[in-house]
Amino acid sequence: MTQTDRRGIAISSAAPTSLEKLEQATDLTASYFVDPLATIDAALEADPTFAAGHCLRAALALMSSERGALPILEQSVSAVEALGGRANERERMHAAAGRAWLGGDFARAIQLYGDIVVEYPRDLLAVQVAHVGDFFLGQSTLLRDRMAQVLPHWNEEVPGYGYVLGMYAFGLEETANYAGAEATGRRALELNPRDPWAVHAVAHVMEMQDRQRDGIAWLGEGTASWSEGSFFAVHNWWHLALFHLEAGDT
Repeated sequence: MTQTDRRGIAISSAAPTSLEKLEQATDLTASYFVDPLATIDAALEADPTFAAGHCLRAALALMSSERGALPILEQSVSAVEALGGRANERERMHAAAGRAWLGGDFARAIQLYGDIVVEYPRDLLAVQVAHVGDFFLGQSTLLRDRMAQVLPHWNEEVPGYGYVLGMYAFGLEETANYAGAEATGRRALELNPRDPWAVHAVAHVMEMQDRQRDGIAWLGEGTASWSEGSFFAVHNWWHLALFHLEAGDT
């Protein structure tokens, strides 16, 4: 049996609690807030055959880019592979991308996540992994164009739309469309104030435009929304420190 998540993506599990945990963990992953791994592990403890849960666990390990996370990635990929046809096509595509990463072919892994995004543009997890992977690989044009490709499939009625806008804002900034990036990032935060990646995208614009005082105000006034319980906080704190240093506030 299958269910569908809030974005219409098929999940090969009949357990409502598994889907509920997946939704929570997906949102925590997209927002960089704690603790998606603990959330999805709880779902997998109750249902070890929950393929989508293993996919999310694999994605977390991959995006960490840490060698110490490779055993988690291997366990999760192997679990989906062992399910065979009990995992749906999209879930098997996630496992194939993770297997490529384990083999050291990082570009191929991100390409495979990108293939998922083409076929399933509302797969928020695949969208995020592809975006983070483009960042790892320095693919600035894809940071923009991959998000532009999926945006027609999203709107304000689709849960997670703000996160996609935040990623698009970063892609616009990385390709020097600073006005578009700032406007898109601000719109993302209107929809979802707790999106450190969108905060980060706008901070990048201000950094590139030498707007230290704007950057200090931007990050300083919204500290509570991006710093408490966020894996991404250390990077935004670094941006705030950089603005102060550039302004001479040593």
